[in-house]
Amino acid sequence: METMSAFEDSTEFVNNGTELRRRLDENSYIFIRGLLPKNTILNIRSRLLEKASSGGWLNPSYPIEKGVANLAASCKDPEEQYMKIFRTLWKDEELHRARIHENVLELFATIFGEPALAHPMFVQRNIFPQHETFDFTTGAHQDKVHIGGSTNYAMWVPIGDCSIDKGPLAIASGSHLNGILDTRVGTGAGGMDIAVEIPGTWVSGPFEAGDVLIFSDTTVHKALPNKSDEIRQSFDARYQPVRTTVAEPNLHPYSGTGTWQEVYSEWESNAGQYYWEKLNLKTVPFDKQYYEARDQMAFEMAENGDRLSRDTLLRIIQRDKDAEKIHRAQSLINSMDRSGTPNL
Repeated sequence: METMSAFEDSTEFVNNGTELRRRLDENSYIFIRGLLPKNTILNIRSRLLEKASSGGWLNPSYPIEKGVANLAASCKDPEEQYMKIFRTLWKDEELHRARIHENVLELFATIFGEPALAHPMFVQRNIFPQHETFDFTTGAHQDKVHIGGSTNYAMWVPIGDCSIDKGPLAIASGSHLNGILDTRVGTGAGGMDIAVEIPGTWVSGPFEAGDVLIFSDTTVHKALPNKSDEIRQSFDARYQPVRTTVAEPNLHPYSGTGTWQEVYSEWESNAGQYYWEKLNLKTVPFDKQYYEARDQMAFEMAENGDRLSRDTLLRIIQRDKDAEKIHRAQSLINSMDRSGTPNL
Protein backbone atom coordinates (compact mmCIF):
# COMPACT_ATOMS: atom_id res chain seq x y z
CA MET A 1 0.00 0.00 0.00
CA GLU A 2 1.29 3.46 -0.89
CA THR A 3 2.46 5.71 1.94
CA MET A 4 0.06 8.51 2.80
CA SER A 5 0.09 11.38 5.26
CA ALA A 6 -2.60 11.61 7.94
CA PHE A 7 -5.70 13.77 7.65
CA GLU A 8 -5.40 17.21 9.25
CA ASP A 9 -7.94 17.24 12.11
CA SER A 10 -10.35 20.20 11.95
CA THR A 11 -12.60 19.19 14.86
CA GLU A 12 -11.65 22.14 17.06
CA PHE A 13 -12.85 24.58 14.38
CA VAL A 14 -16.33 23.10 13.98
CA ASN A 15 -17.92 26.47 14.87
CA ASN A 16 -15.43 28.62 12.97
CA GLY A 17 -16.72 29.08 9.41
CA THR A 18 -13.80 31.26 8.37
CA GLU A 19 -11.20 28.64 9.33
CA LEU A 20 -13.19 25.77 7.86
CA ARG A 21 -13.51 27.61 4.55
CA ARG A 22 -9.80 28.36 4.58
CA ARG A 23 -8.96 24.71 5.12
CA LEU A 24 -11.32 23.59 2.38
CA ASP A 25 -9.78 26.13 0.02
CA GLU A 26 -6.22 25.17 0.92
CA ASN A 27 -6.39 21.42 1.59
CA SER A 28 -9.41 20.35 -0.51
CA TYR A 29 -11.04 18.73 2.56
CA ILE A 30 -11.86 18.93 6.26
CA PHE A 31 -11.87 15.96 8.65
CA ILE A 32 -14.06 16.27 11.75
CA ARG A 33 -14.29 13.73 14.53
CA GLY A 34 -17.58 12.89 16.22
CA LEU A 35 -19.81 15.23 14.22
CA LEU A 36 -22.57 12.62 14.23
CA PRO A 37 -23.50 10.90 17.52
CA LYS A 38 -21.75 7.55 17.75
CA ASN A 39 -24.91 5.79 18.90
CA THR A 40 -26.78 7.09 15.84
CA ILE A 41 -24.21 5.59 13.47
CA LEU A 42 -23.98 2.30 15.36
CA ASN A 43 -27.77 1.98 15.35
CA ILE A 44 -27.79 2.46 11.57
CA ARG A 45 -25.00 -0.11 11.27
CA SER A 46 -27.06 -2.67 13.18
CA ARG A 47 -30.11 -2.02 11.01
CA LEU A 48 -28.19 -2.32 7.75
CA LEU A 49 -26.26 -5.41 8.84
CA GLU A 50 -29.53 -7.16 9.71
CA LYS A 51 -30.76 -6.46 6.17
CA ALA A 52 -27.43 -7.50 4.66
CA SER A 53 -27.56 -10.74 6.64
CA SER A 54 -31.10 -11.45 5.44
CA GLY A 55 -29.82 -11.04 1.88
CA GLY A 56 -27.03 -13.56 2.39
CA TRP A 57 -24.18 -11.03 2.38
CA LEU A 58 -22.77 -12.01 5.77
CA ASN A 59 -20.93 -15.14 6.85
CA PRO A 60 -23.39 -17.07 9.06
CA SER A 61 -20.51 -18.53 11.09
CA TYR A 62 -20.06 -15.17 12.83
CA PRO A 63 -22.40 -12.90 14.81
CA ILE A 64 -24.18 -10.36 12.60
CA GLU A 65 -22.67 -7.43 14.51
CA LYS A 66 -19.19 -8.51 13.36
CA GLY A 67 -20.16 -7.71 9.76
CA VAL A 68 -17.99 -10.54 8.38
CA ALA A 69 -18.66 -10.90 4.67
CA ASN A 70 -19.82 -14.00 2.85
CA LEU A 71 -17.23 -13.93 0.09
CA ALA A 72 -19.30 -16.27 -2.06
CA ALA A 73 -21.96 -13.55 -2.21
CA SER A 74 -19.56 -10.81 -3.36
CA CYS A 75 -21.33 -8.40 -5.70
CA LYS A 76 -21.35 -4.74 -6.64
CA ASP A 77 -23.42 -1.88 -7.95
CA PRO A 78 -25.04 -2.01 -10.56
CA GLU A 79 -25.33 -5.82 -10.72
CA GLU A 80 -28.88 -7.01 -10.07
CA GLN A 81 -27.79 -9.42 -7.32
CA TYR A 82 -26.39 -6.35 -5.55
CA MET A 83 -29.33 -4.06 -6.26
CA LYS A 84 -31.84 -6.57 -4.89
CA ILE A 85 -30.42 -6.18 -1.37
CA PHE A 86 -29.19 -2.61 -1.78
CA ARG A 87 -32.72 -1.32 -2.38
CA THR A 88 -33.71 -2.41 1.12
CA LEU A 89 -30.66 -0.71 2.65
CA TRP A 90 -30.99 2.58 0.77
CA LYS A 91 -34.60 3.01 1.92
CA ASP A 92 -33.66 2.77 5.60
CA GLU A 93 -35.40 5.50 7.59
CA GLU A 94 -32.62 6.19 10.08
CA LEU A 95 -30.00 6.25 7.33
CA HIS A 96 -31.86 9.03 5.53
CA ARG A 97 -32.20 11.08 8.69
CA ALA A 98 -28.48 10.91 9.49
CA ARG A 99 -27.53 13.07 6.50
CA ILE A 100 -29.95 15.81 7.64
CA HIS A 101 -29.00 15.58 11.32
CA GLU A 102 -28.98 19.00 12.96
CA ASN A 103 -25.21 18.77 13.58
CA VAL A 104 -24.62 18.29 9.85
CA LEU A 105 -26.91 21.07 8.64
CA GLU A 106 -25.50 23.47 11.23
CA LEU A 107 -21.95 22.65 10.15
CA PHE A 108 -22.65 23.33 6.47
CA ALA A 109 -24.54 26.52 7.32
CA THR A 110 -21.43 27.59 9.24
CA ILE A 111 -19.20 26.76 6.26
CA PHE A 112 -21.47 28.48 3.71
CA GLY A 113 -22.50 31.40 5.90
CA GLU A 114 -26.10 30.70 4.83
CA PRO A 115 -28.68 27.87 4.90
CA ALA A 116 -27.60 24.57 3.37
CA LEU A 117 -29.43 22.13 1.11
CA ALA A 118 -28.80 18.43 1.67
CA HIS A 119 -29.34 16.72 -1.68
CA PRO A 120 -32.24 14.24 -1.42
CA MET A 121 -30.25 11.78 -3.54
CA PHE A 122 -27.24 10.30 -1.76
CA VAL A 123 -25.09 7.20 -2.02
CA GLN A 124 -24.84 4.26 0.34
CA ARG A 125 -21.95 1.86 -0.33
CA ASN A 126 -21.41 -1.77 0.61
CA ILE A 127 -17.91 -2.88 -0.36
CA PHE A 128 -17.07 -6.56 -0.08
CA PRO A 129 -13.49 -7.48 0.85
CA GLN A 130 -10.97 -7.61 -1.95
CA HIS A 131 -10.10 -11.21 -2.81
CA GLU A 132 -8.74 -13.32 -5.64
CA THR A 133 -11.84 -13.11 -7.85
CA PHE A 134 -13.37 -9.83 -6.65
CA ASP A 135 -12.21 -6.24 -6.38
CA PHE A 136 -14.52 -3.24 -6.32
CA THR A 137 -12.08 -0.60 -5.12
CA THR A 138 -13.05 2.88 -6.30
CA GLY A 139 -10.29 4.58 -8.28
CA ALA A 140 -9.27 8.24 -8.24
CA HIS A 141 -12.12 10.44 -9.46
CA GLN A 142 -14.01 13.70 -9.00
CA ASP A 143 -17.69 14.01 -8.08
CA LYS A 144 -18.51 17.00 -10.29
CA VAL A 145 -19.06 14.83 -13.38
CA HIS A 146 -21.63 12.78 -11.45
CA ILE A 147 -23.44 15.55 -9.54
CA GLY A 148 -23.50 18.62 -11.82
CA GLY A 149 -25.11 21.91 -10.79
CA SER A 150 -23.36 24.56 -8.71
CA THR A 151 -20.35 23.77 -6.52
CA ASN A 152 -21.34 21.22 -3.89
CA TYR A 153 -19.57 19.36 -1.11
CA ALA A 154 -19.60 15.67 -0.22
CA MET A 155 -19.72 14.35 3.32
CA TRP A 156 -18.36 10.78 3.52
CA VAL A 157 -19.34 8.82 6.60
CA PRO A 158 -18.32 5.23 7.40
CA ILE A 159 -21.15 3.31 9.04
CA GLY A 160 -19.16 2.13 12.03
CA ASP A 161 -15.44 2.23 12.71
CA CYS A 162 -13.26 2.07 9.61
CA SER A 163 -9.61 1.08 9.92
CA ILE A 164 -7.13 1.56 7.09
CA ASP A 165 -7.45 -2.15 6.27
CA LYS A 166 -11.21 -1.73 5.82
CA GLY A 167 -10.73 0.77 3.01
CA PRO A 168 -11.54 4.38 3.96
CA LEU A 169 -11.35 7.27 1.50
CA ALA A 170 -8.13 9.02 0.58
CA ILE A 171 -7.94 12.64 -0.60
CA ALA A 172 -5.47 14.24 -3.00
CA SER A 173 -4.93 17.36 -0.93
CA GLY A 174 -4.77 20.47 -3.10
CA SER A 175 -6.34 18.77 -6.12
CA HIS A 176 -9.57 20.79 -6.21
CA LEU A 177 -8.00 23.82 -7.91
CA ASN A 178 -7.42 22.15 -11.29
CA GLY A 179 -10.96 21.99 -12.65
CA ILE A 180 -12.46 18.84 -14.15
CA LEU A 181 -9.73 16.44 -15.20
CA ASP A 182 -9.86 14.02 -18.15
CA THR A 183 -11.45 10.67 -17.38
CA ARG A 184 -11.45 7.05 -18.55
CA VAL A 185 -13.78 4.13 -17.94
CA GLY A 186 -13.30 2.82 -14.40
CA THR A 187 -14.41 -0.32 -12.60
CA GLY A 188 -15.17 1.16 -9.18
CA ALA A 189 -18.13 3.18 -7.94
CA GLY A 190 -19.20 5.74 -10.54
CA GLY A 191 -17.30 4.13 -13.38
CA MET A 192 -15.08 7.13 -14.25
CA ASP A 193 -11.46 7.34 -13.14
CA ILE A 194 -8.97 10.16 -13.66
CA ALA A 195 -6.94 9.54 -16.82
CA VAL A 196 -4.12 12.07 -16.25
CA GLU A 197 -1.48 12.71 -13.63
CA ILE A 198 -3.19 13.58 -10.36
CA PRO A 199 -2.19 16.83 -8.65
CA GLY A 200 -1.86 17.13 -4.87
CA THR A 201 -0.64 14.99 -1.99
CA TRP A 202 -2.52 11.88 -0.88
CA VAL A 203 -3.82 11.82 2.70
CA SER A 204 -5.99 9.31 4.55
CA GLY A 205 -6.57 7.79 7.98
CA PRO A 206 -8.78 5.61 10.16
CA PHE A 207 -12.29 6.68 11.19
CA GLU A 208 -14.34 6.06 14.29
CA ALA A 209 -18.14 5.90 14.17
CA GLY A 210 -19.40 9.49 13.88
CA ASP A 211 -16.33 10.93 12.13
CA VAL A 212 -16.89 12.67 8.79
CA LEU A 213 -14.80 13.74 5.79
CA ILE A 214 -15.95 16.74 3.72
CA PHE A 215 -14.60 17.80 0.32
CA SER A 216 -15.61 19.75 -2.77
CA ASP A 217 -16.92 18.31 -6.03
CA THR A 218 -13.60 18.86 -7.85
CA THR A 219 -11.46 17.26 -5.12
CA VAL A 220 -9.77 14.09 -6.41
CA HIS A 221 -10.39 11.17 -4.06
CA LYS A 222 -10.41 7.40 -4.05
CA ALA A 223 -11.05 4.45 -1.75
CA LEU A 224 -8.34 2.28 -0.28
CA PRO A 225 -8.86 -1.46 -0.83
CA ASN A 226 -10.94 -3.36 1.70
CA LYS A 227 -8.43 -5.87 3.02
CA SER A 228 -10.45 -6.77 6.11
CA ASP A 229 -12.92 -9.65 6.39
CA GLU A 230 -15.88 -7.28 6.81
CA ILE A 231 -18.23 -5.51 4.43
CA ARG A 232 -17.26 -1.83 4.47
CA GLN A 233 -20.46 0.22 4.69
CA SER A 234 -20.62 3.98 4.26
CA PHE A 235 -22.77 6.79 2.96
CA ASP A 236 -21.89 9.99 1.17
CA ALA A 237 -24.29 12.90 0.82
CA ARG A 238 -23.94 16.25 -0.96
CA TYR A 239 -24.55 19.78 0.32
CA GLN A 240 -24.64 23.28 -1.16
CA PRO A 241 -26.15 26.68 -0.33
CA VAL A 242 -29.92 26.66 -0.84
CA ARG A 243 -29.74 29.67 -3.18
CA THR A 244 -27.43 27.99 -5.72
CA THR A 245 -28.51 25.80 -8.63
CA VAL A 246 -28.92 22.04 -8.19
CA ALA A 247 -28.99 19.52 -11.04
CA GLU A 248 -32.47 18.03 -11.29
CA PRO A 249 -31.53 14.31 -10.87
CA ASN A 250 -30.27 15.07 -7.35
CA LEU A 251 -33.87 15.52 -6.22
CA HIS A 252 -34.76 11.92 -7.08
CA PRO A 253 -33.98 8.65 -5.25
CA TYR A 254 -30.83 6.72 -6.09
CA SER A 255 -31.22 5.02 -9.44
CA GLY A 256 -32.99 1.68 -9.21
CA THR A 257 -34.50 2.21 -5.74
CA GLY A 258 -37.99 3.29 -6.84
CA THR A 259 -40.00 6.47 -6.29
CA TRP A 260 -40.03 8.59 -3.16
CA GLN A 261 -43.45 7.20 -2.36
CA GLU A 262 -41.99 3.69 -2.50
CA VAL A 263 -38.97 4.71 -0.43
CA TYR A 264 -41.17 6.20 2.29
CA SER A 265 -43.80 3.45 2.25
CA GLU A 266 -42.30 1.51 5.18
CA TRP A 267 -41.20 4.49 7.28
CA GLU A 268 -42.71 4.82 10.74
CA SER A 269 -42.61 8.64 10.75
CA ASN A 270 -43.08 11.48 8.25
CA ALA A 271 -40.10 13.34 9.71
CA GLY A 272 -37.49 14.10 7.05
CA GLN A 273 -39.76 13.35 4.09
CA TYR A 274 -39.94 15.73 1.08
CA TYR A 275 -38.11 18.49 2.99
CA TRP A 276 -36.67 19.98 -0.22
CA GLU A 277 -40.14 20.72 -1.60
CA LYS A 278 -40.48 23.46 1.02
CA LEU A 279 -37.45 25.26 -0.42
CA ASN A 280 -37.48 27.58 -3.42
CA LEU A 281 -34.80 25.64 -5.26
CA LYS A 282 -33.32 26.58 -8.62
CA THR A 283 -32.89 23.44 -10.71
CA VAL A 284 -30.90 22.93 -13.91
CA PRO A 285 -30.57 19.93 -16.26
CA PHE A 286 -27.76 17.48 -15.57
CA ASP A 287 -24.74 17.96 -17.85
CA LYS A 288 -24.41 14.55 -19.53
CA GLN A 289 -21.32 15.30 -21.64
CA TYR A 290 -19.00 13.34 -19.35
CA TYR A 291 -21.32 10.35 -19.18
CA GLU A 292 -21.73 10.36 -22.95
CA ALA A 293 -17.95 10.36 -23.42
CA ARG A 294 -17.60 7.51 -20.90
CA ASP A 295 -20.34 5.49 -22.58
CA GLN A 296 -18.76 5.83 -26.02
CA MET A 297 -15.43 4.68 -24.61
CA ALA A 298 -17.19 1.69 -23.03
CA PHE A 299 -18.89 0.75 -26.30
CA GLU A 300 -15.55 0.77 -28.11
CA MET A 301 -13.91 -1.26 -25.33
CA ALA A 302 -16.72 -3.84 -25.38
CA GLU A 303 -16.57 -4.19 -29.13
CA ASN A 304 -12.86 -4.97 -28.73
CA GLY A 305 -13.62 -7.62 -26.08
CA ASP A 306 -12.47 -5.55 -23.07
CA ARG A 307 -14.33 -6.87 -20.02
CA LEU A 308 -13.61 -3.66 -18.06
CA SER A 309 -16.48 -2.07 -19.97
CA ARG A 310 -19.09 -4.35 -18.41
CA ASP A 311 -20.05 -2.23 -15.37
CA THR A 312 -20.56 0.82 -17.56
CA LEU A 313 -22.76 -1.18 -19.94
CA LEU A 314 -24.84 -2.31 -16.96
CA ARG A 315 -25.19 1.30 -15.84
CA ILE A 316 -26.44 2.27 -19.30
CA ILE A 317 -29.03 -0.52 -19.23
CA GLN A 318 -30.19 0.41 -15.74
CA ARG A 319 -30.08 4.21 -15.86
CA ASP A 320 -30.02 5.63 -19.39
CA LYS A 321 -33.19 6.81 -21.13
CA ASP A 322 -31.89 6.35 -24.68
CA ALA A 323 -33.49 3.16 -26.04
CA GLU A 324 -30.88 2.81 -28.77
CA LYS A 325 -28.00 2.98 -26.27
CA ILE A 326 -29.73 0.52 -23.96
CA HIS A 327 -30.21 -1.94 -26.83
CA ARG A 328 -26.57 -1.59 -27.89
CA ALA A 329 -25.34 -2.10 -24.32
CA GLN A 330 -27.55 -5.16 -23.82
CA SER A 331 -26.37 -6.68 -27.09
CA LEU A 332 -22.75 -6.26 -26.05
CA ILE A 333 -23.43 -7.77 -22.61
CA ASN A 334 -25.12 -10.74 -24.29
CA SER A 335 -22.13 -11.15 -26.60
CA MET A 336 -19.75 -11.14 -23.61
CA ASP A 337 -21.87 -13.77 -21.87
CA ARG A 338 -21.97 -16.02 -24.94
CA SER A 339 -18.21 -15.78 -25.39
CA GLY A 340 -17.58 -16.56 -21.74
CA THR A 341 -15.82 -13.26 -21.02
CA PRO A 342 -15.21 -13.24 -17.23
CA ASN A 343 -17.12 -10.74 -15.10
CA LEU A 344 -15.24 -8.73 -12.50
